[in-house]
Amino acid sequence: MSHRKLRSAFKQVSELDRGRKVAYQDCGLSFRKIGSRVRRNQTTEMRIWDHWMQEGTTDRRCRSHPPQCITSLPFSSHQSGLSARRPLLGLPLTQNHRRLCRQWCDERRTWAAEWKEVVFTDESRICLQHHDGRIRVWRHRGERMLNSCVMQPHTGPAPGIMVWSGIGYHSRTPLVRIACTLNSQRYISEVLEPAVLPYLQGLAIDIFQQDNA
Repeated sequence: MSHRKLRSAFKQVSELDRGRKVAYQDCGLSFRKIGSRVRRNQTTEMRIWDHWMQEGTTDRRCRSHPPQCITSLPFSSHQSGLSARRPLLGLPLTQNHRRLCRQWCDERRTWAAEWKEVVFTDESRICLQHHDGRIRVWRHRGERMLNSCVMQPHTGPAPGIMVWSGIGYHSRTPLVRIACTLNSQRYISEVLEPAVLPYLQGLAIDIFQQDNA
């Protein structure tokens, strides 16, 4: 097929269908399977995907501004030293979920006396090299899963350290270093007995909030 015919076939695909094709590709479907679903040839599917990867959009209309660069661009907040990381995939939250969460918080926001009687605990693993293998994305809206915005996962072993700690209303527990995998027996012998019980005995509280409980 000539270049002119390819451009003509590309223009005949609606913006909605182009978005569907990109979504199918994100789901792992091959160009052949995508073409059979939307009744287009494989070459057109490849052109749409290539344009998406290079421009971050499925639209080929002329613009007054230069095309987007395929390399990652830092955000102004990132340049200012501000950063936030969100997982690429997560549970969908509906308006009802948000309403119930807000209702739960509103009912308990004045529970100062009750929260003083609770000790919260958590553990965290700290990676000692440049990344810990998770995929994180810096992106604008419409740039989902661009190669220039994705940090590929680290497949080999990574040096790191796991720590555990707890916090109360006016104090905190000692920081406990977890040398190996934390199982139930080691949790009792290395965390509960040497750290949690002595800490609780020195406080006038009796509520221990187990992590993930």
